[in-house]
Amino acid sequence: MGKRNRAALLPTHLPQLQNLIKRDSKSYEAEFLQQWRHFESTLSIFCLKPDEESKELCELVTFMSQVAYCYPEITKNFSQSIIDLLKEHCMVLHPDVRKSLVQALILLRNKGHIDNTRLLPLFFTLFKCKDKNLRELLYNHIVNDIKNSNAKVKNNKLNKILQSFMFTMLESATVGNSEENAIAAKKSIDVCVDLYHKNVWNDSKTVNVIAEACFSPITKISVTAVKFFLNSNEAQDEEEDEEDLPDLKKMQMANLHSKKTKSKDRKLEAAKKKIKRKAKGKDKAESFNFSALHLLNDPQGFVEKLYSKLTSKEDRWEVRLMKMSLVSRVIGIHQLIILGFYPLLVKYLQPTQRDVTMVLVCAAQASHSLVPPDALEPVLKAIANNFVTDRVANEVMAVGINGIREICARQPLAIDATLLQDLAQYKQHRDKGVLMAARSLIALFREINPEMLARKDRGKTASIKLKDGSIRTVQFGENFNNANGLDGLELLDQAEHAEEDWGDWEVDDSSDDSDDDDGWINVASDDEDYVNVNLGDDEKDSDNDEKSKKLQYKVGSDGEIIKTRRIGKRKLKKMMEADEQNEITEEQREKLLEAVKARRAEEQAKREAAIKLATTRILTPADFARLNELRTNKEIEIAQGKKRTADDTQRDGEVDEMTILGPRKKAKQDYEQRMASIQEGREGREKFGSNKGKKERGSTTNREKARNKNFMMIAHKQSVLFKSKRSLFDKQKLLRAAIQKQKRLKH
Repeated sequence: MGKRNRAALLPTHLPQLQNLIKRDSKSYEAEFLQQWRHFESTLSIFCLKPDEESKELCELVTFMSQVAYCYPEITKNFSQSIIDLLKEHCMVLHPDVRKSLVQALILLRNKGHIDNTRLLPLFFTLFKCKDKNLRELLYNHIVNDIKNSNAKVKNNKLNKILQSFMFTMLESATVGNSEENAIAAKKSIDVCVDLYHKNVWNDSKTVNVIAEACFSPITKISVTAVKFFLNSNEAQDEEEDEEDLPDLKKMQMANLHSKKTKSKDRKLEAAKKKIKRKAKGKDKAESFNFSALHLLNDPQGFVEKLYSKLTSKEDRWEVRLMKMSLVSRVIGIHQLIILGFYPLLVKYLQPTQRDVTMVLVCAAQASHSLVPPDALEPVLKAIANNFVTDRVANEVMAVGINGIREICARQPLAIDATLLQDLAQYKQHRDKGVLMAARSLIALFREINPEMLARKDRGKTASIKLKDGSIRTVQFGENFNNANGLDGLELLDQAEHAEEDWGDWEVDDSSDDSDDDDGWINVASDDEDYVNVNLGDDEKDSDNDEKSKKLQYKVGSDGEIIKTRRIGKRKLKKMMEADEQNEITEEQREKLLEAVKARRAEEQAKREAAIKLATTRILTPADFARLNELRTNKEIEIAQGKKRTADDTQRDGEVDEMTILGPRKKAKQDYEQRMASIQEGREGREKFGSNKGKKERGSTTNREKARNKNFMMIAHKQSVLFKSKRSLFDKQKLLRAAIQKQKRLKH
């Protein structure tokens, strides 16, 4: 009886039939064919009125998508019929029907019955539908599907098809300018940005598709594209942050002295798997990605087109400021020449201008060694005239000097000596921010061109370099921070030389290795008075050998060798300072000149060795790994608080707004800010506050307790006995008072 009832229910109870077909598809083929014919007839009827809701069709589509793999020959046209229905009637379909059809296609795609080259272009067109939940479902599936398709090997065929399709969608949004096309184009750009940040589509074609979106007349699309280029590095840094791993040792110790349960064992196993997965990810080869701004095909054309958008003033100020920042970043990275951009910045260089610090950041980012000084000179004069005056606040003056310093760090020839010396006079200003800004400007020009400073501002080191001619003046088109060779290459060479000396040798402590060293002395020539002798000592270990210095010997008048010390850097500096003040003798002056020449020759030899190493050696992957280790050590030094150079603080030509603002005193809060701070501190501390004005209480009063007591417990009390002895007048008085109280409570 049970089997007959179940067979009777099968045509109408699809979940039960679905379960039975998955278990034994051959036995229930007849029932499936019946449902298949029913689906075809229901679909043909539905196509006559596609805007109506059809729960029956949704149930049949879900059922067919679940069991289609059991009958591939019968259902070979099932996916195509749903795709055709969505292509023709996607805009008029009922939201529930449309969502059911999309979910069925996603299920078929996950099981591998549909090729994503057929499905994903359809999903991109479905972004036009005004259905927020559907767009979110499509977005998540598209990103995950493309990510999985490129997980093992890059699927170039799929990537090219989809990137071309997105480009056409952007163009359609530009030409048609309809709301549906705009939404679809916006979602397409979001997909491109998300896949770039996930290192799936990190090629130049994706970047240039997003670059085209910067010129879209639709503000949302252009803002999304501009933000991508401005914040691509920050997004990568956020993804590289490690998630918090569980403390495995702590969990094991907790389980050791507590009751063993299955849930605790499951949590421990999950923690072990998480740590193992994280360790496995660390063993993978590190992927080095260029910034998106480096992958632009035509940076000059891109900047010129974006600059023309700026001059038209079609967008609001916030959008124009973002585009201005992007133009300056591209100019600085690729060292482009856009001479009309600098007069545009001069218009906004006013202390009263909104976001003026970001305008100064744009001016600094757009400066580089190839910009003509004549183009930057009006910018510097506008900053000096509008910001560095006694009519403005001290914070404004500090911002102006810091902005001038950042521009001069990239193009020192833009400022003249008169303006520089005027700004240097603020080094003794009463405000600390202005004082530090002026001194940082002086410190910059002490390194790059101390001749422009006044004599009293040059400093002793720069003055000595000017005297001996060792200062290198920056010429037009030359970058002051140009590196000779690859960063860290000389350290790699030194490490290899140290390994070659003792790497493959076994050292016998009892052997006398000092015989060769003790018998030789480097004798000076007639012109030289000093010789260097490296004496060996077999009693010292290798650590002492590394710390030992080369001894310096002087040949006396009678031919004897006089032991002396080599002049160190500190002593050399003191002698230079004494020379400047005319406090040393002629003999000491000669000694100083020889030491300066030796230092200069040593620096020149190091520079030539680095250039030769960079031009004659082919680096292997192991060498690059070693260089990567050296750079990591440099980052550790920065994290420990060591001083950074200008190159270390700059990343892809980006200037931090805080470098323009400089150190600032905390402003005194007004009443609104103080109250906001107080309210913020009270959040989450309601139970610790006062109970004044609160209705809920922890307990009841004594009067409320007395009302609920048993009458026999309070019958002997005076208040109860007094009630029975009250006169009529007293009762009327109390009753009137009670009535008045009730009236007051109602109002």
